[in-house]
Amino acid sequence: MHKINLDKKTLDIVEDKNKDCINCKKCFSVCPMMKEYSASPRELMEKIIEDKAIDKDIPYSCMLCNICKVKCPKDIDLKDMFYNIRKDIFFNNPKELKNMGYNTVKFHQVNSFSSLFSRDFTDNKTKKIFLPGCSLSSYSSEIVINTFEYLKSHIDDISLTIECCGKPTLAMGDTEKFKKYYTKLDKIFNKNDIYEVIVACPNCFDTIRKNSNNIKVTPLWSVIKEYGLPEGIQNNYLDVKAEFSLHDPCPVRYEPEIHEDVRDILKLLGVKIVEFDKNRENSECCGSGGMVRVTNNQISLSQTNKRAREAKTDTVISYCESCCESMMLANKSTLHILDFIFNEEVINKNTFTQNNTSVIDKWKMRYKTIKLAKNIKL
Repeated sequence: MHKINLDKKTLDIVEDKNKDCINCKKCFSVCPMMKEYSASPRELMEKIIEDKAIDKDIPYSCMLCNICKVKCPKDIDLKDMFYNIRKDIFFNNPKELKNMGYNTVKFHQVNSFSSLFSRDFTDNKTKKIFLPGCSLSSYSSEIVINTFEYLKSHIDDISLTIECCGKPTLAMGDTEKFKKYYTKLDKIFNKNDIYEVIVACPNCFDTIRKNSNNIKVTPLWSVIKEYGLPEGIQNNYLDVKAEFSLHDPCPVRYEPEIHEDVRDILKLLGVKIVEFDKNRENSECCGSGGMVRVTNNQISLSQTNKRAREAKTDTVISYCESCCESMMLANKSTLHILDFIFNEEVINKNTFTQNNTSVIDKWKMRYKTIKLAKNIKL
């Protein structure tokens, strides 16, 4: 096991967490990774303090899902500790990340911010933006365009922006590169005094509200709840006997209004949902959090399979496309909630699952989304 030295500032954070820990192990009962490296959280932290170093696999196995804090009676945020360790390793020992899949992350981010796969369609009348996010744009151009046209029918000063929020770079601990990437979004927000961004992605919701304090970040679900479903879709699925397990994404675990809006929309659609035992605030990660799918694929897949086994029905639905992709990796039939509203094949009840696609196909879909967006009246 190769250990990496940590700086004093990082070790102080570990010591503060260790002082507060009562070693009840409640976080261990739900954490996807800590039990793989120690017998208790205190043992793990004391070993770090003693060695003044850590095995890099440990922080890069944390899915940054924050379920540890939910369960901790002392409200200790171990996600914060592991993330600060990531930042320490990144800035002081960047070469150590060569075998952690960071090249994959860099490839994704360089392309995501390129003119080939990103496009800003705002004009001087734009005051609001719809930002669908990378995963949704890579899954279905039909859903992105249909969602935007729905929003445009209710909101006059809205435009479409196909951009990445930079979360993959941020999650790796590269805060400086993230700032560079995020300035692209900031320029879009600032050039027309954009005051509201409507997002479909939970990660975009979390990232933008933390990095653009002057921007109102609105979940798509609250907008659909306000304006109502598209004409003819209400109760469309009342005659469907199948039930669907609803998975709540961990980036919005502390957003009860989002949880309620999503469930209200599904009820209006006539979709019969079955709750996971661990849902809403207590929802567990799908396995893709914190870029662990790249940095420690074995632990990531283990968590994905665990979460999929907890589903009580054959099909899992979510309002995060990354979560949908995770469930498909575990061979679950999977749908995004927007499939029920804007996917003609699902609306017509020809299918109730997404199809697995290759990485190349996802990039092709992102390109197609931009091409189609050019042709619609913005």
